[in-house]
Amino acid sequence: MNRKTHCNERYFSATMASMRIFLPVFILFNFTIAFTQASLKNDKDVPVSSEIRQINVRYGMTLGRILRKIDIPNTQIQPILDAFKSVYDPRDIRAGEKLKFKLSTTGEFLGLFYQPSPDKKVKVLSDSLGQFTASIDALPTRYEQKLLVGTVETSLYDAVLRAGESPELIMAFSDIFQWDIDFFIDPRVGDAFGIFYEKEYVIDGESGIPTFLRYGKILAAAYALKDTTLIAFGFTENGKTLKYFDENGKSFQKTFLKSPLNYRRISSYFSNSRFHPILKKRRAHTGVDFAARTGTPVVSSANGTVIFKGWKGGYGKCIKISHKNGTFVTLYGHLSRYAKNLRVGQKVAQNQLVGYVGQTGRATGPHLHYTMYYNGRAIDPLKIRPTAGDPLGSDQMPAFMEKKALLLQKLGLAHSHNFNAILLKEELSAR
Repeated sequence: MNRKTHCNERYFSATMASMRIFLPVFILFNFTIAFTQASLKNDKDVPVSSEIRQINVRYGMTLGRILRKIDIPNTQIQPILDAFKSVYDPRDIRAGEKLKFKLSTTGEFLGLFYQPSPDKKVKVLSDSLGQFTASIDALPTRYEQKLLVGTVETSLYDAVLRAGESPELIMAFSDIFQWDIDFFIDPRVGDAFGIFYEKEYVIDGESGIPTFLRYGKILAAAYALKDTTLIAFGFTENGKTLKYFDENGKSFQKTFLKSPLNYRRISSYFSNSRFHPILKKRRAHTGVDFAARTGTPVVSSANGTVIFKGWKGGYGKCIKISHKNGTFVTLYGHLSRYAKNLRVGQKVAQNQLVGYVGQTGRATGPHLHYTMYYNGRAIDPLKIRPTAGDPLGSDQMPAFMEKKALLLQKLGLAHSHNFNAILLKEELSAR
């Protein structure tokens, strides 16, 4: 499982701050960015008189059984299966999907058609010599750019659904700000946000009607807190992967994540004197307890090296990771189990899975005890100021500044970083 998967898992079930959405969703550019289409074969050898038979796949059905069900001769079943397997694994056909068969009026097999996804069609055709050929046709797609602006009021999750978008967009948005904003505790009523993003559509070959396929890149994103506005500009450095930078060209990726898991609530904060629920006495609580379901993935909050893995007194199953040559150390306690093959001495990357939430050691319920040490002294991880990643090189800054100016304009923040004017304008125009 890759790091990105765990990052998305951490934010998917988040009970985020309340939000109200004004939706000035519009197409800023309506042009084709990507277009792919495999060569479409003409059914030259298909008789004019034919019929289409549709089979709804049920649980336990195989392609071979379906071919027998529609009375395809046994001598043809294996060649048809071999042709299909040459381009697509028939074991990936799922219950609830549909298969279409083109048969002659006498019941002879002429073609098999299957659409595993909105942008892909698999077909097997028979020629006049009784040979079977298979191909995959990729349907044409296009990207459209859109803008979404909103303010904190109820639920970001619900507001996005009401706006016609899906949680995937919020997951991607959260990933960008995960080093600066903990969406469980940081947002406040009155905060505002903006997302300038792509949506990919597949074009129906017959009607020309576009159907939403998936989200593309988030090109720029902004989140306005009470006293500051964070703006992330997407920029491809030296033709590599799209990354996000602040207005000064500093990377949005920081040294430490705001939290190493997707949690329900903070059940206990960092404190020099906390009443221990099991020991029944006051003592220092040198960390933060994140309440979460048993089995919730826990990731490393920064790049580092595993220096301890095992049982550690009241912490139960525990992991310690050293960062920046030991200047920082993070501890993850009360785990139910460790990530597969994790070992002491192993280098881990930020967002890499290291274990799962549990209740081992002294714990009244499933949670992660998370401690951060700086030069051997425990510090409050919720108060640490994130350190920016590497900045863009001087040779990249002219291109970045040009891109930044364009993206600020698309976000509506070219002249001011205050969302209020944008939101008021959209609200008045909607009346």
